[in-house]
Amino acid sequence: MYKIKPLIELLAGYAETQPDIYFAADSNGISLTYREAWHKIKCVAKNLTELYNIKKGDKVLIRCNQSVNYLIIYLACNLTNAIFVPVEESASDERIKDIAEETECTLYINTFRDESFCRCALYEDLFKVRDGQYVVSFPEPDDIAEILYTTGTTGKSKGIVMTHRANIALAENVKYGVSMREHNVEMVPLVMSHSHGMRTFYGNLLNGGTVVITNGVMNVKSVFTLMDTFKVTALDISPSAVQILIKLSKGEFWKKAEHLDYIEIGTAALPELLKEQLRENLPGVRLYNSYGSTESGRTCALNFSCTGSKKNCIGKPSVNAELVFTDDDRNPIEATPENPGLLASRGPMNMMCYWKNPDLTKEIFINGFICTNDLGYFDENGNVYVVGRRDDIINYNGIKVSPAEIEEKVMLYPDLIECACIGKTDNIAGQIPKLFVVPKNLETFDMNQFQAYLQEQLDRTKMPKQVELIEVLPRTYNGKLDRKALKLL
Repeated sequence: MYKIKPLIELLAGYAETQPDIYFAADSNGISLTYREAWHKIKCVAKNLTELYNIKKGDKVLIRCNQSVNYLIIYLACNLTNAIFVPVEESASDERIKDIAEETECTLYINTFRDESFCRCALYEDLFKVRDGQYVVSFPEPDDIAEILYTTGTTGKSKGIVMTHRANIALAENVKYGVSMREHNVEMVPLVMSHSHGMRTFYGNLLNGGTVVITNGVMNVKSVFTLMDTFKVTALDISPSAVQILIKLSKGEFWKKAEHLDYIEIGTAALPELLKEQLRENLPGVRLYNSYGSTESGRTCALNFSCTGSKKNCIGKPSVNAELVFTDDDRNPIEATPENPGLLASRGPMNMMCYWKNPDLTKEIFINGFICTNDLGYFDENGNVYVVGRRDDIINYNGIKVSPAEIEEKVMLYPDLIECACIGKTDNIAGQIPKLFVVPKNLETFDMNQFQAYLQEQLDRTKMPKQVELIEVLPRTYNGKLDRKALKLL
C-alpha cells in the first residue's frame, strides 16, 4: 500500500537524492540547496525543542517576512510536530494577540523582540548552530500541520485546521493542475502567510523543484534579476500583481515571460480582458487560472492558453477534488446557466475543521463536502463555471445581476484603471447596482461621456444607478477586492 509521506519527509529524501538542486531563494539574497535546507531545518528544530521546549501539538505563531528562512521555520515546525500558525507581516498587534490567545500559542516568532509576549523568539535566534545531532522523527499524515487564519473581512477571522495529509493532496492538485515539469523553478511574488502562495510552495516541494520568493512586484528590476539568476521557468501571481508588472515594466515583462513554461494566476477572479492580453502576448506559454479556498484548496484549474474564450470558466476539477452544485438548502441539483447552484467540494485536500468552532464547521461540512457561496454550474464537457458569489449577486427588482458582468463591460472604457460594482439597498428595487471607478486622471475624467458609454454597453437591468469616483479600491492584504469595505463607503 502506498504510504503518504508528509512534505518534510519528502524534503529529507531530496536532500539525499538531489542535494545540489536549489530548494528556495528570495529577494534578500538567501538561496539554499536541498542539502543546505535540510541541515538548517534540523538546526532550527533542535533549537525549537531544546531552547523553547516545543513538542508535538504546540502552536507556534510566526510573523511572515517573505524569506527562505520563513519556509525553513515552517518545515522545522513540521519536523517537531508542532502546529504552524502564520500571520501576515502587516498584521496589527490586536490581530496577532487575538490569534495567539485563541490558539494558546506556546511561542511567537518575529523579526523583532515583542515584550508583550512572554515567549518571543527572533528569526535569527532559531538559526544559531548548537552542538549535538537532532534525532529525526517525522509526523504522521493525519497530524495537524498548521492553522491558517482568514483575513476576517466578512466577520471574525476563522482558523482553518490543515493536516499533513491534506497538504500533500493540495500539493498534488497544484503539481498536476499545471502539468509541472521536472526541476521546475517557480517565482512566487505572493504573500507567503496566505494559503495560495504556500500551496504553490508545497507543489514545488512535492515535485523536487525550486521556489523563488519576492516581496511583491513593485521592484521590477529585482524581480527580473531573480528570474535571470535562477532561470525561473514558472510564475504564480495574482491578477492585480500581473497588471502592475505589465504596467511598471513598460513592456519588458512580455520579453521576460516569453521564456517561461507557464504562468498560473490565482487569489482573485481573473478578468477576461487580462486573459486575452496574456494569450495575445505570450502565445508559447501555458496559462492557468486556479480556483479554490483556504478550506478546500486548488479544486479547479483552467488552461486558458488553449481553450479560447470561455467566460466564467474555472476549468475542470483537480486530481483530488470532487465537485457538486447545491440549492440554498444544500441539496445537490443539476445546476444550469439559468439556475446556477452553490459550489461544494470534497476530497483529501479539505480542511479538518475550523479551530474551536464546531458549529461553523458543522454548517460548512455537508456529507463530507465543503460548501461555498460561489454560484455556478457544469457544462456538457464537465467544465466548471462560476458566475459570482451569492453574497455579491445584486437582486434588482427580482432580477439577479452579477457584478462581474458589469465590471467586464466597464473596464473596456479606456480612461479607467479599475472598477468595482456592488449592490446597494434600495427601498423600491431591493438593491441597485452602484459602481466605483478609479480613473487614470481624476481631474480630467468626463463623467457625462462615461455615462453615455455605459448607456451604450449595458442593458437596463445592469445599468449602474450610482457611479462614484474613487482614488483606489480597498483590498485585503493578499490583493482581493474588499467588497464589504466598499459597502461601508
